[in-house]
Amino acid sequence: MERKTITKEKVVGMQVVDGDARLIGVVKDVSFAVGESRMYLVVELKDGKIQEFPWEDIQAAGDFVLLRPKPRIEAVAPTPTVTPTQAPAAQAQTLCPTCGKPLTYIQQYKRWYCYNEQKYV
Repeated sequence: MERKTITKEKVVGMQVVDGDARLIGVVKDVSFAVGESRMYLVVELKDGKIQEFPWEDIQAAGDFVLLRPKPRIEAVAPTPTVTPTQAPAAQAQTLCPTCGKPLTYIQQYKRWYCYNEQKYV
């Protein structure tokens, strides 16, 4: 399999599309976490806010950046173990970075979920 690479100069300025084919913003920069081997795409969202996406969330990059689809909560078969729970008290007011509504912590997946946008953040 041929390795495909992309430079920072090429990716900065590209439009970013989510897994549902919706435009979410424009790439502003590429960053990395000091002491870790993780890289992030720094994206200015349509509302002007900045959000970082882990490099592994990128499915493809060409004329635009395509993010991998995130699982939707309705696509998960309900089971007794999938119970939305409130986050620890210190994090109870965590808000969605794109819509600003409160998030719910899904313990089974150890991830935050926005019911307003029906997606994990």
